[in-house]
Amino acid sequence: MANLFPKCILEEEAETKMDKINNNCRRTILKTVKVVLKDEYGEVLKDPVFGPILAIVENKLIYSGKIIHSFICKQLKVSKLHELWFLFANRPLKFSMQEFYVVTGLKFREEPEIDFNNWKSDKGFWSIVLTKNRKINLLIIRDELLKICNEWTYVDRVRLVYLCIIHGFVIAKDLRVFIPQEFIRLVMDFEKMWMYPWGLRAYDELIASIFKAREDSHLKSSYVLDGFSYAYQIWIMEAIPDIGSMVGKKIKKKMTKVRCRNWKGSGKVSYQDITSLESHFDKGQLFPFISSTGSLDAIDNAEFFREDEKNDERVGRIVALIGAK
Repeated sequence: MANLFPKCILEEEAETKMDKINNNCRRTILKTVKVVLKDEYGEVLKDPVFGPILAIVENKLIYSGKIIHSFICKQLKVSKLHELWFLFANRPLKFSMQEFYVVTGLKFREEPEIDFNNWKSDKGFWSIVLTKNRKINLLIIRDELLKICNEWTYVDRVRLVYLCIIHGFVIAKDLRVFIPQEFIRLVMDFEKMWMYPWGLRAYDELIASIFKAREDSHLKSSYVLDGFSYAYQIWIMEAIPDIGSMVGKKIKKKMTKVRCRNWKGSGKVSYQDITSLESHFDKGQLFPFISSTGSLDAIDNAEFFREDEKNDERVGRIVALIGAK
């Protein structure tokens, strides 16, 4: 059946040639913030948008660079701008905004009528940062600001927690990269922050990073992966439950929405584990699409269509083959 699909971008066994993945989506900064700012962290934990994201930290789900890299190597050669296709055990599966939304619950629709750049000064710490165009990164937060933020207002400390989640986990940049002024403006108004299409922004950042990592895999023995790659890993665990069970287990059996809050576990997975599973996967369970209605009845949902997406008849044939089963 494999000859019915486009070729994989990387050659077989490419995953075993990679020495190291430098992942920027790390729990470390959030665990530090939780210790220093327990009350403020607890406030954000109840947040309807970012609380479920923090559940990954609370549930202590291990990050598996080997699962991430193995699937980067299993990408099919298609010309889509906003979705990725993979082949596992000669069976296709798709990662798109639809799957990212099911995992994260983060908003994907733009709000053109909202002025996200407008903000009001309250003369606190973050207002001064914006007014003076000061440069702040996660290193400065960790090594300097967490030591003095007890002198700030409560709301400014809550804003610090939000910025660590957004820049350090959801967008997931290196500790040395400065936090965009745009993000600081957004946390000045929580109502606007909740309305911002974080899902669209985070998904595009992740896809761009995966594209770059794919190219780097040809040339280097290591690469940097930005973006919310935890969401990518959880998608793999949901799409192929046998891989999910290697890492951990679900907290609730029938959760179909915001699935990032539903996994815990610290199982370490090797390339050999993944290869062995794939070679004996004849009747294994695999969901080519997942949606918020549930994996068994998931479809390719037009709600997530992007106007600039490229048509590719090869993907059309894949979808037709999936629908024919």
